[in-house]
Amino acid sequence: MVEPHGSERATVIPTKQRAVYEALRGEIMGGRLQPGEVLVIDALAKRFQVSIIPVREALRQLQSERLVEIRAHTGVRVTPVDVSALTEIFALLGALETASAIHALPRLTEEHLTELDVVMKKLETTAAEKDTAGFEEANRHFHLLPCRIAGFTRAEQGLQSILAEWERLHRLAFQGMQPPSTEQANKDHRAIVRAFRHKDAEKVTQVIQRHNATALSHYQKLMSKQ
Repeated sequence: MVEPHGSERATVIPTKQRAVYEALRGEIMGGRLQPGEVLVIDALAKRFQVSIIPVREALRQLQSERLVEIRAHTGVRVTPVDVSALTEIFALLGALETASAIHALPRLTEEHLTELDVVMKKLETTAAEKDTAGFEEANRHFHLLPCRIAGFTRAEQGLQSILAEWERLHRLAFQGMQPPSTEQANKDHRAIVRAFRHKDAEKVTQVIQRHNATALSHYQKLMSKQ
């Protein structure tokens, strides 16, 4: 087979990697691939009908999100769910979101505020329709947006990884349990949008910290009942 040249080659390989990454990520997040399950690179390459190169790159990307563990001589396995990390997860969420939001305030434009309003509308619509997957997607967009506005790429990468770990923990460890109120969550989201509009660093910090503390308290209570 003739290898594509230049930009064509650069397009083909990432596309294969993205397809493998998205498929495996969906199966890990949804629980089809269970915590601790071993992943064999050759078998995955055969399954997705690709070489081992895009499979390895996809697994490295999943490793960066703490969804798989890659160890020398023992191979790859799906990362176990660690409920004990709950407090650390929310502490990191609060720290990264607060720092990003404060540095985003001076860079806010009307376009950014419009985007916040659009995402806020999606949060309200998906909450009203009890669309859990849609709400999670909109929630992720909402919390990552300040990183992008601030230009904090490292914070964005870190937050993406922590949010992925949290979403998986929520789905697998607290499956069937009462989630935090989306109404209360959206009340906080609206307060964050108002604080952004007024460029009020003190208020945005206060609401973000309250938002994460409320969610943490909810899940700690659930854990105490298990």
